[in-house]
Amino acid sequence: MNYTVRDLGGVREVELRGQLTFEANDDFRQIIEGMEKDGIAECVLNLGGLDFIDSAGLGLLVLANNAGHRASVQLKMKHPRGQVRDMIEISEFHTIIPCEF
Repeated sequence: MNYTVRDLGGVREVELRGQLTFEANDDFRQIIEGMEKDGIAECVLNLGGLDFIDSAGLGLLVLANNAGHRASVQLKMKHPRGQVRDMIEISEFHTIIPCEF
């Protein structure tokens, strides 16, 4: 997984690319740590560049959601496509983390 972070005011957008699997654990935890420490109000995970997500990737999203709650950061997802969108819809993850399809 690769990612790009952009901050606009109190909103952070993280564009994820590649595969969100266990191998992305270290990088994704850096995203979470930044979200907790940097005093942002909202974090948007742009999933449009992700090609694949598995159960470990969904688990990382749960960790991000929990961290957001602890830090009072509103977490959102946007633009999942293909297999990533299917996994989010099948698991009903959009009921846990708001998602703009």
